[in-house]
Amino acid sequence: MESMDITNKESILGIRQRARDVDQAARTKRRSLARDARRVDLDDIVKKLQVPSREEVLSLAEQLKKQKDLDTLQRLRLGLVSDESISAFLDWNGALYAVVGCLTGQDASLQREAACTLVNLALGSEKQCLDICQRAGVYLVMHMSNNNPQLQDPCAWCIGNLCGTHRSVCQLLQTQQAEDALMNLLDSYVPHVIQSAAYALLQYLTTVPERIEVIVTPSMVTRLIEGLSRVDEGIADVGWCLFILSTRKNVCCVLIDKGIIQAAFTRLEKLTNQQSLNVSAATSLVRVVLNCVGAVPGASVEVCHRSEQLVSVAKALLYSPHPHLRTETLHMLSNVINAVSADTSTGQPIANDLNLKPRLENAVRSALAARFTPDPPNTSSFH
Repeated sequence: MESMDITNKESILGIRQRARDVDQAARTKRRSLARDARRVDLDDIVKKLQVPSREEVLSLAEQLKKQKDLDTLQRLRLGLVSDESISAFLDWNGALYAVVGCLTGQDASLQREAACTLVNLALGSEKQCLDICQRAGVYLVMHMSNNNPQLQDPCAWCIGNLCGTHRSVCQLLQTQQAEDALMNLLDSYVPHVIQSAAYALLQYLTTVPERIEVIVTPSMVTRLIEGLSRVDEGIADVGWCLFILSTRKNVCCVLIDKGIIQAAFTRLEKLTNQQSLNVSAATSLVRVVLNCVGAVPGASVEVCHRSEQLVSVAKALLYSPHPHLRTETLHMLSNVINAVSADTSTGQPIANDLNLKPRLENAVRSALAARFTPDPPNTSSFH
């Protein structure tokens, strides 16, 4: 009886062990299959992220001509990152026509991907950009005028790339009504669309500055100034667009009238209080104030009346580790002080009453000293 119990016990233990072994084997197989599946997925991801070669770009261009496919377009966009690949694509018969066909079709995903592909193609030469503009410009403008932010954004960005230093392209875009479309985009409720519109206007007006005083209106200035508080990541594009406007004395008057001093210092104060300073945005806004103070009588007094913000912002920038930003700030302060000193009726008394000199003297001395030494200024005294 006892031996039978032992036998039964061993039998049960054996069954349990075999069950555990089978379960373990099953788990191992499932893990292996899952790992292999993830490896396949990862391989696909890596392949998708690899930049297509020139040969693959041409193969993709031929594929797109035969069938308008989203995956093909996405791979193409990834491959159009060099002058060589852009030239090879544009020289391939019918390739650009195929992309424009996607842009003008009815599939929203294809339209957006085609616009993004054109953003990359627009980094080519002036001759190439002119060809793109001749074939796609009217459609880019048309899509900017619709109500789809997902399409407005890349279309405006593409026009900005097309404009860069290319006068012939800008002149063509003018005939295609791009100016009005870009200015209307500044009314968008989507920050990225405002940013792209500001970027495009900056590139356009930098290339054809004679158009600044022609197209600028009080409402356009108002929308750009409002953009300083509505846009975060792309604030530098808005700032530099305002800067290019401030290179014209007549426009400076409009900027002052529409509240640029308050908006610029409010944004500068926010920028300098952030953990990481957006140097490009801060530089653009300092230059806007610098230009407006130098061009418009009385603007310096308005700056001085914002003495707390002025002192706070100026100190932060004068103790900055960026040499050009310290220099720009010194120039801004110089313009402010020279202008208020020239205003004998109200300027000098205001400057004295606000005690600007003693409040900024240490920071100014530090910035001036840093110009003659290789080391950054000592910021330990800045609070």
